Amino acid sequence: MPRTFKPPHARVGDTIPFFWDGTFHVFYLKRYADDTHDRIETDWWHLATDDLVEFDEVGVALTRGGVRDADHSTATGSIVRVGEQFHAYYTGFSGWQLEKGGRHQTILRATSPDLISWTKDASFALVADESRYDRHEWRDPFVFWDDDADCFRMLIAAQSIEGPAHRRGVTAQAISPDGEQWTPAEPLWAPGLFSMHECPDLFRMGGLWYLVYSTLTDRTVTRYRTAPTLAGPWTAPDDDELDGLGLYAAKTMSDGDRRYLVGWCPNYTAGKDGAPWLWGGDLVMHELTPAPDGRLLVHPVQRARDALIARADVPATTLDAVRIASAHGYTTHSLGTLPHAGVVDLTLTPARGTKVFGVELRTDDDRRHGYSVSVEPALRHVRIDRLGRFGADAPFDVRPFVLENDDVTLSIEFDGEVTRVYVDGEKAITYRGYDLTGDQLAVFVEEGAVDVGSGLIHSLQARPEEDR
Repeated sequence: MPRTFKPPHARVGDTIPFFWDGTFHVFYLKRYADDTHDRIETDWWHLATDDLVEFDEVGVALTRGGVRDADHSTATGSIVRVGEQFHAYYTGFSGWQLEKGGRHQTILRATSPDLISWTKDASFALVADESRYDRHEWRDPFVFWDDDADCFRMLIAAQSIEGPAHRRGVTAQAISPDGEQWTPAEPLWAPGLFSMHECPDLFRMGGLWYLVYSTLTDRTVTRYRTAPTLAGPWTAPDDDELDGLGLYAAKTMSDGDRRYLVGWCPNYTAGKDGAPWLWGGDLVMHELTPAPDGRLLVHPVQRARDALIARADVPATTLDAVRIASAHGYTTHSLGTLPHAGVVDLTLTPARGTKVFGVELRTDDDRRHGYSVSVEPALRHVRIDRLGRFGADAPFDVRPFVLENDDVTLSIEFDGEVTRVYVDGEKAITYRGYDLTGDQLAVFVEEGAVDVGSGLIHSLQARPEEDR
């Protein structure tokens, strides 16, 4: 299945995507843990793909240092071409140095001639200016070449030493004329909104600059801001989330034609729905395009989807057109059988005044298992939920959505536990669901009526025997 990857007995953490010479490279922090335990230290590992479908694991790129080293854990950063070499700027975490009065986080550097073999630069260390920033919150360097200023810029996730503790997040800056020596500069963005702007990423597209970052303050999500120049002002659309609670620490890469968002879908403790969130999980990728008003539209990676469907050895199943209605209650209707991995495309047209409608995924005859995608027009949102969830528990996610047309187009990509729901080709909602008991795709409605128009199920992988 496209764009999902999880190493055996480990989890994909923050990604460092980079395109070079026809190949998409995704470096990632490898968390050596499954759903039953955790281990904080990470190394950089390397994936490569030419088609965004099959990912080859090249191997470890940057290994963590010893207990007393500044990089006892090698963490998030970025890659940039400097002259004839590649520079990887990364975060070093050191619990031992923190305990001994040193710094918890330091920005470090490694170099490579080919993106495969890397040499750590022992002479390089960039630390926080303690007169402005918390010395221990200084991470996730993102380096790029600024044509307008004719210099390299480095964005850094930092924290101010002033203001409410949960609103000190700053996107700090350093500049360099040659990619070697770095000088502190004024922050790119210091709004006093969040605790941190983690994993910053910056690009220009369609005449605007886009700043992508992730937050932990109110929601664990990846957000974005836009500005006409790097001087700002940095403004947000009404919905500034690029996905929901099922994707974190996402960054971007471009092949010069299309731009892709790459992050991870979290695992949950003990492999149970509704259990506490775990850091790291499966690699997930979306495609980004700008709307005329500057918003970023999030939709499937079309080149990967087309390639996978073309390779499928099972013809697509056409969904029958059907209308279901329940004026004062709930009704549901099974549309087809879901494989382990596949794609569903369908269009739903609700009658005027319908309260709730949507689809049920991986459900069964009794509707005791599975998940739902619920469109609630009057409340102006889409809700991702577990069927039969106890009312005091939280749904997977609730995202804003305005029903502006007569119908809603849903494109759903799924691979075992991980599902990506795309709404009207512009909004993505990713979630992990551990309950694979059921295999039905159904449509439902509450207090109203809905028509299922055109629809297809593309099977990309049959259900394993243990999931049936």
